[in-house]
Amino acid sequence: MTRSLGQEGFGEYTTALAFLSLFVILSDLGLHSLMTRELSQKKEGLPRIASNFFTLRFLASLFFLLIGVGAALFFPYSGEIKTGIAIGAIGFLFLSLHQLLLGIFQKYLAMHLTALAEVVGRGAQLFVVFLIYSYVRGPTPHISLYLFIAVTSAAAFIIFVLSFIFARRYIKFGLGFDFKYWARILKIAWPIALSITLTLIYFKIDTIFLSFMKPQADVGVYGVAYRVLESLIFFPAIFSGIMMPILSQDAASNMARFREVFKKSFRVIAIFAFPIVGGGVVLSYSIVNIIGGEEFQIAGAPLQALFFAVGIIFFGNLLGRAIIALDLQKKAVFAYLFGVILNVGLNLIFIPKYTYMGAAWTTVATEFLIVVFLFWLIHKKARVSLDIKNTIKAAFAAAFMSIVLFFLVFPITSPLPPLKLIVATLGGGIIYFGTLWLVAGTDKEGLKKVFTR
Repeated sequence: MTRSLGQEGFGEYTTALAFLSLFVILSDLGLHSLMTRELSQKKEGLPRIASNFFTLRFLASLFFLLIGVGAALFFPYSGEIKTGIAIGAIGFLFLSLHQLLLGIFQKYLAMHLTALAEVVGRGAQLFVVFLIYSYVRGPTPHISLYLFIAVTSAAAFIIFVLSFIFARRYIKFGLGFDFKYWARILKIAWPIALSITLTLIYFKIDTIFLSFMKPQADVGVYGVAYRVLESLIFFPAIFSGIMMPILSQDAASNMARFREVFKKSFRVIAIFAFPIVGGGVVLSYSIVNIIGGEEFQIAGAPLQALFFAVGIIFFGNLLGRAIIALDLQKKAVFAYLFGVILNVGLNLIFIPKYTYMGAAWTTVATEFLIVVFLFWLIHKKARVSLDIKNTIKAAFAAAFMSIVLFFLVFPITSPLPPLKLIVATLGGGIIYFGTLWLVAGTDKEGLKKVFTR
């Protein structure tokens, strides 16, 4: 996509998808997290629960996406972006429904099936994107833009259909119109909905501000860096999603076990977050060179900043799930509201002067302060503790790995060829886990408990 569209075209692609994301955020209504909790804590009536949640999500997504397509007509965007928004709305409807179905896979610890759906859908998308790149690029960049967005929508449809089929293996759900139950759902869900809405608004609003204040080429540069962030935070989201049913059960029945599982889960997150941050900062320029080539080389700088945000979001995913498991979502709303106000204020101050670098560091600051506040809430309610000793060992191993990588690939602003990047990544992993093992930073039995449960 980057090589077909260039900075400006990829900026238009990024803007269209970021704009649609805001309206999908509004349609979430906290239904995914609440359905996961409901299915985890209930023994009977699961088809009724899933059917009503599914119907609510479908109607809400359709309603808000239609509003989004209409609202785009009044924004100061080009005709190409507005057309892209209309095409992409179809795919976002299916992605919204697919996200809801994750609650069923999380309950039954069957995330391998939704992963299979993702691989098939994204594999088909990749194949068609390659065909567009090979035969359509050149004098028709806007045709390529429309085709790329259309293929994204088609991939979303494939993923949803497969997820729907797989999910019905566990719960035979369909459409449900129990309006009294809807009222109960919405009454419980509004704090979750508000928290998620606020979280994802400050997660996406920087791109929207960039699209207003700066040329689309700047949005394209930031979009390349941000796509790396979005790809990486998928992993802690999946892990935390798997842990949520367990945390929900323990929060309701055995607080001592909740504290144990939370502590072990936090440590698992730390073991993987620290090396990703350290290695990512050193290899950022090489990563964006693979993604976009020389034209997007300047995206290495914002990506370095965003790697710090990646590490923070790793922890934020787990904390967000624990907040819901402990029924603290009403109190957490204030943290997310603070995050939105802070993020908007900092973006308005720094984007005009520092463009995408201002947006990147604003993301880091916002994520950090929210994670601190969420942990304070969880500690206050559940008296959780952290494995400080082993977390420090993981940080030390990551720092040592990063220093070695820095001297091996210096200067880090000169991108490595693909083969050398692969070798550096694998070598960094070996250095990190080898160092972690030498300082006794891994507890095989403790980690085994987390994964086997």
